[in-house]
Amino acid sequence: MSGVSIMERARALVRDRRARLRIYAVAAAVLAVLCLVPRPYVARAKINPQDASASDLSSAMSALGGQFQGFAALIGGSRDSIDFHLTVARSREVADLVIRRNRLADRQQYGSRQAALKALDRQVDLHSLTGGILEIETRTHDADMAVRLTKSYSDAIVARINQITRERLQRKREIVGNRFRDAAQRIADAEGSLTAFRRANNLAEPEAQLGAELSLRASLQAQLQARTVELETMERFQGPDNPQLQALRSQVQSLRDQIAHSARPESGASGPNIAGLSQVQGQYMDRYRDYLFAQSLYAVYSRLNEQVTVDTVAAETASTAQIVEGARLDVGYSFNIAAVALLVLVIVLALFTEIYAPATGLRLPLIGEPEPRP
Repeated sequence: MSGVSIMERARALVRDRRARLRIYAVAAAVLAVLCLVPRPYVARAKINPQDASASDLSSAMSALGGQFQGFAALIGGSRDSIDFHLTVARSREVADLVIRRNRLADRQQYGSRQAALKALDRQVDLHSLTGGILEIETRTHDADMAVRLTKSYSDAIVARINQITRERLQRKREIVGNRFRDAAQRIADAEGSLTAFRRANNLAEPEAQLGAELSLRASLQAQLQARTVELETMERFQGPDNPQLQALRSQVQSLRDQIAHSARPESGASGPNIAGLSQVQGQYMDRYRDYLFAQSLYAVYSRLNEQVTVDTVAAETASTAQIVEGARLDVGYSFNIAAVALLVLVIVLALFTEIYAPATGLRLPLIGEPEPRP
């Protein structure tokens, strides 16, 4: 019976317009006070994460040619996105470091690690700004605590990003160092194979060897053509027993023999002729191509090794994340967001039930029929 009477009294109270207005007024006044008391303090800090090693490696690859751009993507990577830095900032490693530095898990603070983590989730907000800037926003009722947590978070984020960068550079250094040693061994093997093949076949450099043979054959053919034209001209005006004509015929025949001789594969003390070179040309060019590739690969890893060494030294002596703005309190007055939200809700509810519903004739189940207008 008591429960029924309480429900009837509550319904009667809600249906009484003056009682509703008093309830709205009291609730709005209480929430207005709670918006300001206890006073919240907001501290902020801004961090600019940087990763210059990726662009430097990409520049090194561009200088060596487009075919080596894949090495930049594989080894150098690309600039870390802001999502990656946000993930690092919101990681448990950063939160644990903040808890340890401020001793938030002690009995004097939150009493346990889990309670401290839940409190940090409520009090600290990490988000990104335009230009890849990370902003740390801490809202507490203690000004010193807000500044201290914000500074601890900024220091922990910078330390964590630097640690990840150093670990990444260490892995790069190991990979590039191993590949650099492999490239050095590869160029030594390719050079030894090319030298041995050249000595076995009495070959000069590929361009020089092929160019000399082609030049010789072109010269012989040009001389033969010139002597043939001269012979045809002399035969028209000289007799068959003319000594000059006979000497010219001997020269033409000698040139033809030399050209025919160059068409037969032979190898002498000076190396193979052009026909003999065509038989070993494929093997020679294969070895020479392997040597050029090994040489290019060695140049790539040599530059990469130097670049990674420079980046490692820079990472050990400088920070890859810079604090753009240190922890400081906002100048303006802050409000309790939950109380502000409830206050807005009470005001909207009062306007809806006392102004909108009567003006439109809307029937509300709890309040009943709107009062008739006079």
